Amino acid sequence: MPSRPTPTIFRALLLAAGLAATAASAAAQSPTGGTLPPVDDLVRYFDTIVFGSEMGPAYASTVIAKWPGDTLTVSLEQRATPEHLGFVSAHLAALGRLTGKKFSGTKTPESAAIRVLFLRRNEMAAIGGPNVDPQAIREAAAAGGCYFLSWKQPESRIVKAIVVVNVERDPALINSCLLEELTQSLGLPNDSDAMRPSIFSDRDHLSELSPHDAILVRTLYDPRMKAGLPRAAALGVARTVISELAGSARSSTSHGRGG
Repeated sequence: MPSRPTPTIFRALLLAAGLAATAASAAAQSPTGGTLPPVDDLVRYFDTIVFGSEMGPAYASTVIAKWPGDTLTVSLEQRATPEHLGFVSAHLAALGRLTGKKFSGTKTPESAAIRVLFLRRNEMAAIGGPNVDPQAIREAAAAGGCYFLSWKQPESRIVKAIVVVNVERDPALINSCLLEELTQSLGLPNDSDAMRPSIFSDRDHLSELSPHDAILVRTLYDPRMKAGLPRAAALGVARTVISELAGSARSSTSHGRGG
């Protein structure tokens, strides 16, 4: 759920100072097997996930928005546990491979690019600050799962994000929720059931990105996909990149079977 507020500062309970080292050695990998959908379907899915918004047109992006720079700092806060740190580390390792970004833990949550808050369900709606819509926060927290907020300055540059997670849920659901919100906070904000299984579908609870999810992330962070590109131009670039990625994946699968 994109937003432009100034977040309330939360006390860090678990500092992720060793996050970058943990992420670099994490074993989780993005799936590479399976049959990919046609390129046309993948381009439409990219359009839906990047430029759509279930929160309504006011929240939808009109240009490509993504994180600038090479390194993003991350803090884990409130009721985070070592298990949660493991989940986050594995997911950031996978996302780092797809985006080329490096993720580094920080001891100062106020300065973190991405803050991950592990809260009880009855605390999830208490996210405040200037320009925060309390009603939107209440709606996002109502399901009791997880949600994210992102800040853009200007519309093409994501400069801050908060991921809010219900710490009272089953660990497997927390793991899946973290993957979904961390991925969406990178500039793929929308949900959709159009292509499954997918981390962007509320009907699926995945611990790894599906092959088509991974293609969407790689497409957004391909150097040719410039921040600030309007939708029509971005979809043209997306078609080129997705065609290449899908062709490479199918070729690799074919060669693997032939061996």
